[in-house]
Amino acid sequence: RVAAKPLRRESGWFGRDYAEALIDVGVPVIAHEVGQWAAYPDLEVGKKLKGYLQPSNYDIFRDSLKAHGLLEKNKEFVYNSGKFQLNAYKEEIEANLRTPGLSGYQLLDLRDYLGQGTAFVGMLDALWESKPYVSPDDFKKFSNATVPLARMRQRVFTQAETLDVDLELAHYGPEPIEKCVALWKISGTTFKGEFEARTVPIGKNFPLGRVTLDLFKLGGIGEFKLQVTVAPESLLNPVTRTIIEGPKAIRGVTYFENEWNFWVYPAGDPEEYASRNIAPGVDPDNDCPQSRDPKVLVTTSWDEAEPALAAGGRVLLVARDLDWNSPPLDMSPIFWNRQMTPAWSRMLGFWIDRPITETKSAMLAGFSTSTHFDWQWAQIIQNVRAVNLDRLPQEIEPVVWGIDDWNRNYKLGLLFEAAVGEGRLIVSAFDVASASSTNPVARQLRFALLKYARSDCFRPKVYVSPEQMRSLFFETRVMRRLGAVAEINGAPAGSTIDGDPNTFVLVGSQDDPIREQADLKITFSAPVDMAGVVLMSRQNHREHEGEIRGYLLQVSDDGEDWREVARGELLSTFAPQRIEFLHSVTARYLKLISLSGFGVDKTTSLAELAIIQPGLKVKNATAPPEKHKPKTPPRP
Repeated sequence: RVAAKPLRRESGWFGRDYAEALIDVGVPVIAHEVGQWAAYPDLEVGKKLKGYLQPSNYDIFRDSLKAHGLLEKNKEFVYNSGKFQLNAYKEEIEANLRTPGLSGYQLLDLRDYLGQGTAFVGMLDALWESKPYVSPDDFKKFSNATVPLARMRQRVFTQAETLDVDLELAHYGPEPIEKCVALWKISGTTFKGEFEARTVPIGKNFPLGRVTLDLFKLGGIGEFKLQVTVAPESLLNPVTRTIIEGPKAIRGVTYFENEWNFWVYPAGDPEEYASRNIAPGVDPDNDCPQSRDPKVLVTTSWDEAEPALAAGGRVLLVARDLDWNSPPLDMSPIFWNRQMTPAWSRMLGFWIDRPITETKSAMLAGFSTSTHFDWQWAQIIQNVRAVNLDRLPQEIEPVVWGIDDWNRNYKLGLLFEAAVGEGRLIVSAFDVASASSTNPVARQLRFALLKYARSDCFRPKVYVSPEQMRSLFFETRVMRRLGAVAEINGAPAGSTIDGDPNTFVLVGSQDDPIREQADLKITFSAPVDMAGVVLMSRQNHREHEGEIRGYLLQVSDDGEDWREVARGELLSTFAPQRIEFLHSVTARYLKLISLSGFGVDKTTSLAELAIIQPGLKVKNATAPPEKHKPKTPPRP
């Protein structure tokens, strides 16, 4: 490649650019295959394919979604993952247009691609029809011959901060724009401005002016939009200084608009802000009077939450120590698809289910959000793992859903409630445990959740047993706590017991004449009780390279004499797999012997091994296994 650094992805988003990638590059450069961000497939499209091509891939995705009880959620997943996709494309294309010296961008396609594992990366479906979440006018705001741009380097502010944004223009129209005027305004407010008319030449990085605003003057908190319009002065009403809608615009003289949303939060305690700005007994977001006994336990421990719920208490549980069936989330959508680019994380956005007519919507009263993942959520998504709800009652409906990959279709919850024991429970995958958090988004979300938890509207309708809740959790870093050391065929293998499925070990080569047996030996600092093990295969290889099929598990007291505790075959799957011993054992050494692999694979790989300790409350449970994915030809 010509550029020294990537010319796409998040490094140039949010007011930045890719200029560092072009240092010392003396030739024109066009960014290749920009975007490729995926959205959830609309299964109705498969019904339109009536020719010689049969949409068997859509049938597979439909069957998987149905197996997880989510088929009726397809439209919501399509729309809200699509809004996330659209936002990602906007950030990436605008970063390209802001980059000095970058000569343009090329999208792989504007429509979905049905080959190579199926890539739902288009703004159009496979039949060239618009998707329900985007119109041509939406897309042309940031992908056009002329695009207003903003160097907005943050999207979340407090009232104590200042909005300070440089505006510029990328213009590749047929000719310069004579007497070009740039207008700006903040949606829902009276704040607006206009920059001096000037001639805009053909090119990019043409400065329009700077917007500076003390955000305290907005007079409130929530979501706002900076809207920018660029037009020839002839299109402006000389009195109102707004666009004249009529004959001039119709006769080929046009204008260009773009917008960027941002969020403003209290500079301090949200509860103190609310007490100053909301009249007593009035809640502008919902009609939920506070309970007479508003005590709420906020905890990160299920062991602490369980007795409080048994006693009839109200609990806000920040979910930690989740098992490996509960995957991490990202700030950007899946790239291409997870058949070709597998990973443990499979983020396709959120669906925030908050119709005002339903009581559960009150959970997010006081927290500004639309129905999809937007950039205020990006401030609190780091290290978040969605809670896999497949083992809970089907009736559980999260307020904030995580949208999983269409190949896996876990039922994922970020915020949900349940009746447990005699008590009432809210589970948050977001870290809202600290009342003194410096993150204004986390502070505001905590405030909203506690306000709801203290209200009479907090009456969960679905009962979940303590045992079902307990099944969600597992101490994935138990091997570290037990002082375990791992080696495979005599070489260090710490990646297999570090608790992180994104790391792995690989033994052997496909060029070897025969497959080498791999022995993973684990030494504990002292004898430990073991009732079984949980294994995770390598997560990032599309051909499942190195997966173990036949296995043997042995234990030893001295590292010399070994006794067998389990033998069998594993599935070819990215999901965690649980092996339980017939009887609990106590030993200082544990050995996993890889007896065979799948097909002609001559390697052995493993991401994680953790022991199951008998008698502990926190236990693991395995999600429905995935089928082995066939080999797929490389993407061009």
